[in-house]
Amino acid sequence: MEEDVHARLKNAATVALSCVVALAAAEGALRVFDPLGRPRKPAATLDYGDTLRAAGMGPGGLLKEGFEGRVSDGRGGTVWWKNDAQGFRRAADVADRASPGVVRVFSMGDSFVAGYRVDQEATFSRLLEKDLAARGLSAEVLVAEIEEPVNGLFWLQGASARFHPDVVLLGLTLGNDITQAGLALDEPGPFRIAGAPPRVEPTGSKVTLWERPEVGVGLPDACVQGSPARVPLRRALRLGELVLGSRPQPIASSRGPGLSRFLLDGANGLGVCLVAPPPEVDVAFTRLERTLLAYRALATERGFALAVLLFPQRYAVQPEDWDATVDGYGLVRSCFDVATPARRRVAALVQGKIPSSM
Repeated sequence: MEEDVHARLKNAATVALSCVVALAAAEGALRVFDPLGRPRKPAATLDYGDTLRAAGMGPGGLLKEGFEGRVSDGRGGTVWWKNDAQGFRRAADVADRASPGVVRVFSMGDSFVAGYRVDQEATFSRLLEKDLAARGLSAEVLVAEIEEPVNGLFWLQGASARFHPDVVLLGLTLGNDITQAGLALDEPGPFRIAGAPPRVEPTGSKVTLWERPEVGVGLPDACVQGSPARVPLRRALRLGELVLGSRPQPIASSRGPGLSRFLLDGANGLGVCLVAPPPEVDVAFTRLERTLLAYRALATERGFALAVLLFPQRYAVQPEDWDATVDGYGLVRSCFDVATPARRRVAALVQGKIPSSM
């Protein structure tokens, strides 16, 4: 009987080992070829950070002048990305002034506007340019990555004087852009809005967004439960993930006890989605409104048209992303209404302050 048990265990171990070898071989094949037999891209590919400048804002914003390459699309493939000589995401270089008869459009905002994970020819800015051409209007749409609204206004004060846009489209992400604008204008933040007409001025503060004391304020205790789910350990064998794709991710880069357990952060902006937000969130909205009014004043002074494009966070429009966010950060679902930021901001904008579109 004992020999029979040992024999069965040995057979089971052999089968298990065979399965491991087979799965490892299969995963290795999937890393080299896709299910249709086409060669896969090398694992080491460029990503969004490679498109950015190392030294802060440049003439065209935060994008690196002259960058061209294929960057990750987040799904195992790549997309084409090209910045012009000024740092706008654009295939062709531009002069300081548009050619006669050409409408110049600034399309400015964070990674949504820059087209993170989107091919050069598929960004909404490029599609807008093509659509206008099809309608008989010659236009050039210059994509500028400005990270957050206050920093963007500081850049626009100089860029609009140099590049003379006819239209400015300001992309506003309804979550992290609200919190970032609030923190940027809070002492000892990097900017202040002063003067008449209002202007953004640098304060000289060396305190970065991520070092702000308010970023360390947690979400209300009643809105979190237990410890946030840890980022799952990378499986030794990822055959299922390679075939079926990765699990839905919130807009931040990972789940876990990071920024999104806090009231104000520059990634998810979950605090602005609270059903009963504390005063700090109301202050952030007020500072964003001041920023938008300063945009309007600059548009009036410089003579360009201004419109705000409102982008919901991914978790606000994709239920699977919201489920992953609630699970990943250990949130109490009833505390949050992911549509709240959009409703509040739209309500303010439609009162005649600035044209808006969603």
